[in-house]
Amino acid sequence: MRICIDSNQFIFGIGGIDPASETIMSLLPSLEVVLPRLVIKEVSRNLTEPQTKVLFTLLNRASQVKIIDEPVPAEMVRKYVKLGLPEKADAFIGAFAEWQEAKYLISDNRHFLSELSGSAFEILSPEEFLYRHYHTKL
Repeated sequence: MRICIDSNQFIFGIGGIDPASETIMSLLPSLEVVLPRLVIKEVSRNLTEPQTKVLFTLLNRASQVKIIDEPVPAEMVRKYVKLGLPEKADAFIGAFAEWQEAKYLISDNRHFLSELSGSAFEILSPEEFLYRHYHTKL
């Protein structure tokens, strides 16, 4: 099952802010994850230098995490802008998740949760993802 993870989940997980996000970070080696390079850049900008080293150590251990450099098709981004998401961030990640055929987008972002019901992928909070697939409740 292919998933996409929103940047905040990396920041919260590596920063020790959210237990569910931390658990998802620990599961990275067992997950098939696709990420746009933009997410990695954003996460790196919001972490301390030691936390950034932890991020890249995690990514190096997770062979099924694919960082995609190819541009997201513009027509897909426009589709998500028309749904009401901001173009520079949310519409981009929504379009990316659909383009990469992710089954889930793991996010706490309320824009995704409210605006994208019935989209090509399902939006789950970290807690929902863990409960649904690992029967873990945090």
